[in-house]
Amino acid sequence: MMKVTEILQSFLLGLVLVFLLFCVFWAAIYASYMQYYGIAEFFNPFFRNVFNPIAFFILTAIFGLGLMLPFVDKLFKILFFILLACALLLFMPSLGKVAGSIFLAKDQIITLQGEQKRIQSLYETNYYIVYLSADSDDFETRKRNLVYYEKPIAK
Repeated sequence: MMKVTEILQSFLLGLVLVFLLFCVFWAAIYASYMQYYGIAEFFNPFFRNVFNPIAFFILTAIFGLGLMLPFVDKLFKILFFILLACALLLFMPSLGKVAGSIFLAKDQIITLQGEQKRIQSLYETNYYIVYLSADSDDFETRKRNLVYYEKPIAK
């Protein structure tokens, strides 16, 4: 029979491990995606626009339960290291850029000078949408081509 302290310890360990995974994942996205485009944004993995609290707490519960049960705890430890290795692989620019595109980029329609324009946004905050006016292989050119479109204020 498990004690309450052992259950609490398992869930707290799950919380710390998932927190570590989220931090490494988003740090890799920042290093490989945000910096590739030169997006000038203070980036935090726990900002509302990138943080998914539902996924965070579901993963915490899954890891907490998995680490608590003696017959599957080793499997969850292995799973953690596999997920950590995958997150660390995202520091490779090509992989991190693809992951960043999957999680941050999206098709949007903006209004410029009264006309609607379809764009592929790279990043979005509460206040603006970042997109490229023209792509380039050169970092400085790519950075100059970034457009910070200010979202209209809803009335």
